[in-house]
Amino acid sequence: MKLRAFLLSRWFYPVLSVAVLLVVYSVYLPRLGFYWDDWPVIYLSRFNNPSVYWDLFYHIRPLSAWTYTLTVPVLGMTPIVWQVFGLLQRWAGVMFLVIALEGIWPHKTWQLRWMGLLLLLFPGFSQQTIPVAYTQHFLSFLLFTASLAGMVWAYRRPRNYWLFTIPSMAAALIHLLTMEYFAGLELLRPLLLWFMLHQKGEPVIRSLGRALRAWIPYAAVLVGFLLFRFVFYNRIVSAPDANPMVLLETMRANPLAGFLRLLEHALQDFSHLMIFVWANAVGPEVLLTTNRLIWISLALGVLIGLAAGWMLLRGQSPVETYAVARGSFYWQAPLLGVLAVLLGGLPVWITDRQIIVGTWSDRFALAPMVGAVILVVWMVDWLGDRRLRQTGLLAVLLGLAISTQMRTVNRYATYWDIMRNYYWQLSWRAPALEKGTAVVGPEMPFALVGDYAIGFALNALYGGELESYQPDYWFVDGGRYLGTEIIKDYQPDIPIEYELWNIKFSGTTSQTVPVTFNNARGCLRVLDPIYHDVLPMSPGDSDLMDLVHTPAAILPEAAHPVPEDIFGPEPPHEWCYYYEKADLARTLLDWPRVTALAEEAAAGGFAPENGAELLPFIQAYAMQGQWEAALEASRRATQLTENMNRPVCNLWNRLAAESPVVEGRQSAVDAARAEFKCPVR
Repeated sequence: MKLRAFLLSRWFYPVLSVAVLLVVYSVYLPRLGFYWDDWPVIYLSRFNNPSVYWDLFYHIRPLSAWTYTLTVPVLGMTPIVWQVFGLLQRWAGVMFLVIALEGIWPHKTWQLRWMGLLLLLFPGFSQQTIPVAYTQHFLSFLLFTASLAGMVWAYRRPRNYWLFTIPSMAAALIHLLTMEYFAGLELLRPLLLWFMLHQKGEPVIRSLGRALRAWIPYAAVLVGFLLFRFVFYNRIVSAPDANPMVLLETMRANPLAGFLRLLEHALQDFSHLMIFVWANAVGPEVLLTTNRLIWISLALGVLIGLAAGWMLLRGQSPVETYAVARGSFYWQAPLLGVLAVLLGGLPVWITDRQIIVGTWSDRFALAPMVGAVILVVWMVDWLGDRRLRQTGLLAVLLGLAISTQMRTVNRYATYWDIMRNYYWQLSWRAPALEKGTAVVGPEMPFALVGDYAIGFALNALYGGELESYQPDYWFVDGGRYLGTEIIKDYQPDIPIEYELWNIKFSGTTSQTVPVTFNNARGCLRVLDPIYHDVLPMSPGDSDLMDLVHTPAAILPEAAHPVPEDIFGPEPPHEWCYYYEKADLARTLLDWPRVTALAEEAAAGGFAPENGAELLPFIQAYAMQGQWEAALEASRRATQLTENMNRPVCNLWNRLAAESPVVEGRQSAVDAARAEFKCPVR
């Protein structure tokens, strides 16, 4: 009886939705970090000056900086704090939407709760775990839905009309000026007011007139926003529009072509939201896989979905019967759903972009997916004739959403581990960098970021508290930018220029650190002549060797500690730690330090998986006259990795010329040349 009372209480649904979120995210929260456009904000946080957010977002969305001015000083820059904050914003926004729709359809609690759950974990949006960048989106969604709830309940509680209406208008204005993602959904307000105010038997024109009059306060807010966006924006912001209305310009020049283009975008994204986001969750690449995580996530997702469905059935109010359910909901819901998809997508489509085109484009689903879940629940409810069957189908859909999000969040957690490996290994190998240094890679070292994100991360890694918008360090993706205005060539004294918003890096190829990294192939490697002819970690490694001519930009002593709030605590000292420190010591000609690190690694049971990582130790042993140890390390290198004979031979040829002339040197060199079949020079 206590369970039944809880299921019927007002706390049940908020608790259920939080519990479902925790199932998906709680295990992964400690392993999630920062990604993609999180990093510009992290970079700005190093200034300890809130005004810098206004300077940056002036070039993108000039009035959106308030989101970080308020949140960053409170939340700091710890990944788990931002991850939890992002989930709370999303959850609160969904709760307000359900509250708003309860004011429209008071006897449809069961359906509305399913809409909320599906929206909370909608499989068509995969970027929940980019918490800093999406704070602006989630806050805008929260403000929009809170405003919607306030508008609805202002008419449900007429005595408190202004108590609800004034904050609702303020929330509407703030979300519109923050970002335009939910601007199209503002046009749903008169429809919702009409649903609520229309009385049985009343002429449609009369009730529609009352709804339009009720909409006037919010229409005024929307008109104010449109005037700002289309009239005053270009006068305020001198930079090119970050979100130009490309399709509107096309329509002006060729109305038919523009309309057909808009229709194409709408139909493709509509079908994606309604069909393919669900189909992809159980597509052939999913069902034919042997990956246990996928099958576990599917099983767990469906079980959680069925459990949630059982609780929603048990928590159904006695007055919420199937007979009551058949009513205006069955024509209002599809109308609202279709319009929500179309109006939610409109701000995206008029910029000639789509949900289905682009690596990060599913963020454009944030507004139209509100309509998608309304339509999905309506279709299941309308097509089914028994609540148990309807619950079963919705539970399976929720299970697919849970499974999709669990797989997504696992991918993000895995890549954060890889990113942390990169940054910590780089800090071990290069404790500090000369100001003006560019770290150049042959390609992107990992996914879920842009190249500029790594540039911002390097400044967080090395910069301490920042003072200038001209960053001291930057990352250049050589595979993408070689031969462009950013980096024309790898020869000495070639300028490196990278400009983004109000951030500009200036350097030259004579002050670079060429770095290659592939987490599956070993430790991060700062390229050096010793690694010539080594099997490359990335396809562009051989080109990047041209940068080895640069003077050392690496400083042996750290100027600032690695900010562990951002990058997490220093990982346990395993093989890559010893290798990076040994490679640094090699460049400093500190041979005893190199061999001491080899002994520490061996004592800890750590060994390389890539033979190239033994080259610094081979050189150190030889430079100290430990010829047998050098030969043994050479044998291990050639056994570990294919095609290592040539770089080992190159090193022994160098040792023949550079190592101290001591007893046994020539015989060791001759033995190495014979054993590894080195070409005669």
